[in-house]
Amino acid sequence: MSLRIEGLAATHAGRVRRNNEDNYYLFGVWRKDVQTGEQCVEKTVMADRMLAAVYDGMGGEEAGETASLLAAETFRPCFRQQMEQEAVRQVQEANVKICTEAEHLGIERMGTTVAALYLDQNTAMSCNVGDSRCYFLRNGKMEQISVDHSEAQRMMDMGLLDPKAARKSRGWHMLTQHLGISPEELLIEPHLSRPIPMKPNDVFLLCSDGLTDPVMDDEIEEALKGTGGLKEKADRLIRLALDRGGRDNITLILLQVQTYQ
Repeated sequence: MSLRIEGLAATHAGRVRRNNEDNYYLFGVWRKDVQTGEQCVEKTVMADRMLAAVYDGMGGEEAGETASLLAAETFRPCFRQQMEQEAVRQVQEANVKICTEAEHLGIERMGTTVAALYLDQNTAMSCNVGDSRCYFLRNGKMEQISVDHSEAQRMMDMGLLDPKAARKSRGWHMLTQHLGISPEELLIEPHLSRPIPMKPNDVFLLCSDGLTDPVMDDEIEEALKGTGGLKEKADRLIRLALDRGGRDNITLILLQVQTYQ
């Protein structure tokens, strides 16, 4: 069965920050002009050798935008048989590029998270470093297929915090991994999801923590299950984050699996 993917990428600077440090990659399109604070792109493709990704830059004025742009310029689609090794290779390549550029610019702290979804042969696999997330919705049930690289997640894994307490803890925003860490300091180990054979009506959401910090998972699930197309759902999610203060940049990608006709 041939499948096609309807995709939408949207980014918003939020209500507080002057610059937008986020970036995205949607089927060969990314945010090349980092001075643009708000942007929306829609594109439909066949479900073969495609990539969608969200990058949440960090480091302040210009540094975050540079790191996320370098990552967006590095990650690329790959064949199904190469997904695992290519994801790891691209993570390491982007990490080296960001570290090298930071040294060149004399910037002490410059980095980005990544949540990427590789697509080929009607199969999807996510790869993430940091706390940008990838969600998967099928038959009305949503699950997070990425794993946060944060101190709060580590505490939850140890059974020391429940999810509610983790959100309120100091470790919620303390990343244990992100792109932009010197290989001599730490070997980046991305989380790779299980391969997911795609079916018609499957929905994937990739997003920065500008969405997931103020908006709860059950609210995200309801928005994804709601009426309207991808644009209406994206607008609904961004509006929720803005209505809760919009303290961070907000970037998301929505993918809808359809039968090819």
